[in-house]
Amino acid sequence: MAFAFIFESAGFGEWFILLAVVLIVVGPKNLPSTARKIGQYYSKFRRAAESFKRQIMDMDTEFDRYRAHLEKEVEESVKGSEAGDGH
Repeated sequence: MAFAFIFESAGFGEWFILLAVVLIVVGPKNLPSTARKIGQYYSKFRRAAESFKRQIMDMDTEFDRYRAHLEKEVEESVKGSEAGDGH
């Protein structure tokens, strides 16, 4: 599912050429270890991206809480000043 955008945008001929180039550059002996390394790097990248996303969402949640807290303080301040006016 993660590669869906790649599979949909590349045709069979393009995949064939890519595989041929990889086989020539890496060689058939080193292909399994290279694929494993690529998979490990991809996994690390996904974990880092997920961690970054989680941090952004946490910051957004903290910001919402802080904003609600400030709004409450402002409302209480306004009510207090209206009660203190005596009008």
